[in-house]
Amino acid sequence: MKKHTILITIFLITVIKTNAQELTCEDFKIGKFYIPQTQEISKYTIEVSDSIIEMTDKRDLSIKKWIVVREKNTQTEWKNGIGNGVPEHEVIEWIDDCTYRLTYDSSKMELSENKKWVNENKGIVVTKTKIENNCLYYKATMTTNEGQKISQNGIICKE
Repeated sequence: MKKHTILITIFLITVIKTNAQELTCEDFKIGKFYIPQTQEISKYTIEVSDSIIEMTDKRDLSIKKWIVVREKNTQTEWKNGIGNGVPEHEVIEWIDDCTYRLTYDSSKMELSENKKWVNENKGIVVTKTKIENNCLYYKATMTTNEGQKISQNGIICKE
């Protein structure tokens, strides 16, 4: 009887594991996602020549998460929910299945000086570091025209 129970348990675990969906980068290309507001997202590094400086932005505590609606080559970001405030519109240029360049869409919104600066420096390159559960972890890096590298780690999750 014990052997029978053990065999059934092993069988069920195997069935559950083989039916569990392993997410890939493809699963994060189109759809509705959220970016949780974490302590890590406010940290970034700046590399200049051989030195690395770590910085931390002051977090806006009113933002709990960003909602991202992504289509093939565009995405719209909302603070704390769709329809809440003014969205940010971005253009996605896919480099490969897991890497893309993000710039702000000046045809859909007025760009602040910071967003203009990002675009003038060829945008932000987002690269997957890992996929875990329903979330993709990434590193976002911008290389300025002066050669500085500004990087930030982040996370985007499927709803």
